[in-house]
Amino acid sequence: MQLNRRDMLTLSAIGASSLMLAPNITAAEKNNSDLEARNLKMMEEFCDIWSTMDQEKIMSYFSDDIKFRMTESSPLVEGKAALAELLKQFLSARTSARFELIRHQAMGNILINERIDHFERADGKDAFHMTGLFFIKEGKIVEWWDYVMPKDA
Repeated sequence: MQLNRRDMLTLSAIGASSLMLAPNITAAEKNNSDLEARNLKMMEEFCDIWSTMDQEKIMSYFSDDIKFRMTESSPLVEGKAALAELLKQFLSARTSARFELIRHQAMGNILINERIDHFERADGKDAFHMTGLFFIKEGKIVEWWDYVMPKDA
């Protein structure tokens, strides 16, 4: 097949049009995408670290001014020292812990995840289907709000 001048101009116009329609990613969007990727990776590590039951490692993910609510009906825990005490009490009553991350999404510094938190005690097991809402700043969790998923979800 031999292309004439008119065919070449038509193909060139189509090619140029498709370039104009391609998404143009700005520097700000690229930076946000990089931030979101870092936050998602950090959250995966945070969920994984729970299986160690190492309070010091778990606490290293939180900012000094962390605000945490275990469930929508739980009291707000404010500050790293208060959270450390709560975590100490919680982990001391457990023989194992595991966060099963089902899915998560980041939008800048905001991250939401769905997970099942598995805990074992000497006298039994618990599994909680949760949705977590996190605000992350400078690689640390500043706010963490958990909500229990409805049984039919």
